[in-house]
Amino acid sequence: MTNEYHLYVPNNPFNASELSAMTYHGMLRPQFGPFYVDIDLPDTASQRAKSVRMVGERLISGSWTATLLTAAWIHLGGQAPEIFEAATASIPRKRRRSRIMPSAIRQSDYLDRAEVSEDDLQVIGGVVVTAPELTIVDLLRVGGVQRYQARVYELFNRIDLNAMRQRLQDQSSLPGMSTAQQLFESLVKDYSGAKQHVA
Repeated sequence: MTNEYHLYVPNNPFNASELSAMTYHGMLRPQFGPFYVDIDLPDTASQRAKSVRMVGERLISGSWTATLLTAAWIHLGGQAPEIFEAATASIPRKRRRSRIMPSAIRQSDYLDRAEVSEDDLQVIGGVVVTAPELTIVDLLRVGGVQRYQARVYELFNRIDLNAMRQRLQDQSSLPGMSTAQQLFESLVKDYSGAKQHVA
């Protein structure tokens, strides 16, 4: 292992092509960004967060929160998103950003937002991550991107749908909430129909 996060880093000692070949042959599993782990290392939220942490530490000085698809991936796993999405109270660094991976870093302090409670933020693997409920709200507010909606749908198993509906109604005056409520109801209808079909 080359670091305390149990991650293989390109060019330390293997280059990106060698890491890719090791993945192809079933020795490694891709993580977030350019990082890999041994195939037999358990796929946990904590391990996924550690690879996100390595990216974040290289892009942002100061504290930050993993958001949107990055947060959803930490919670759910699956294929890692191709873009690092986070929020920070500080001004993001511009240098080195494109060399690690594409990123969308918003200047927003989640700890200062009135609609965000302590329960809305979790620490996983040393990373502050939006909890499933806040991740859903953020993804719905962004709106129409299909991959965002797909992750919201997957996160439904981790929340109380009635409590989420109430939260969206309580925060209806915030920007983007009208779109969020409409998308939520549409996705809940599909989700409920799928659950009835399985039962």
